[in-house]
Amino acid sequence: MALANKLKVITVIGALMACAIASSASTPSAAPAAEGFEYVGALLDPSLPELSGLAASFRRPGLHWALSDSGNDPALVAVDAQLVRQEVVAVEGVINHDWEDLASFEHDGEAWLLIADTGDNFSLRSEVSLILVPEPGPGQRQVAPGRVIRFRYEDGPRDCEAMAIDATRQRVLLADKGRHPVGLYELSIAGTDTDVRVARHLANFPDLVPTPPPRVQTLSGARWRGTATAMDLSPDGNMLIVLSTLSASLFRRGPDQDWTAALAQPVLSQRLPPLPMFESMALEIGGRSALLATEARPALFYRWSLPAP
Repeated sequence: MALANKLKVITVIGALMACAIASSASTPSAAPAAEGFEYVGALLDPSLPELSGLAASFRRPGLHWALSDSGNDPALVAVDAQLVRQEVVAVEGVINHDWEDLASFEHDGEAWLLIADTGDNFSLRSEVSLILVPEPGPGQRQVAPGRVIRFRYEDGPRDCEAMAIDATRQRVLLADKGRHPVGLYELSIAGTDTDVRVARHLANFPDLVPTPPPRVQTLSGARWRGTATAMDLSPDGNMLIVLSTLSASLFRRGPDQDWTAALAQPVLSQRLPPLPMFESMALEIGGRSALLATEARPALFYRWSLPAP
């Protein structure tokens, strides 16, 4: 067979395999199971080539906002409860350097989204940013940032894929990635945005994967094992959920307890379904469950039923 014909055959076979994988991933029977996690469905949409952040809508029940990381458009994508894209909203005047997480909250009766442009794979960024936008309404195609909050870490550059906001206390929590132990940082967002702020180290997380690691693991996999890829915080600021490469973890703190003390308590962790690269997670409205998803297309979605206090 001529080389050109061989290449054509290989291309066709590859396309058929990709279609088969996408088709099978959209059915619950093809999705790996894990205790505590319910398979929801698959999202195969060109507007989300690398799903990196997820946040529940405070304006439209059942809707979630999503984003992709570096190399993709600075846009927010609305996805309904059936995992169908509703709209793509361009964020004006900013660049997607490396968007890694997304949070939603209410303040003074208004719904907001907070974008974490905090990815820094090689620890080269002297400063990173949080982009605050009002939550878009139905049919909206553009949104302008209300604030761009520039900051750095007190102990040097950090790669961060996990961010959560405590709107009542005007604090943002950030977890670094690729380091052991995983550090938890806090950033005040009160006041004006004229200067570069500083995120302070609060504490270190305990091991986010308390069960033994796989017997066979690459050096790269060992580096990322147990590092945070997403995070969310309950509206009262007292329940923190953290997603890692292998598990989902939950931390609670008492009314008079800080996060340093809360992280010193035993961690409640559940091993994820055996899939690569869970990258996004969001508390659902009501706080009884969380929605989490893998990064690559098709993104597989699961619902985590949170244990009662």
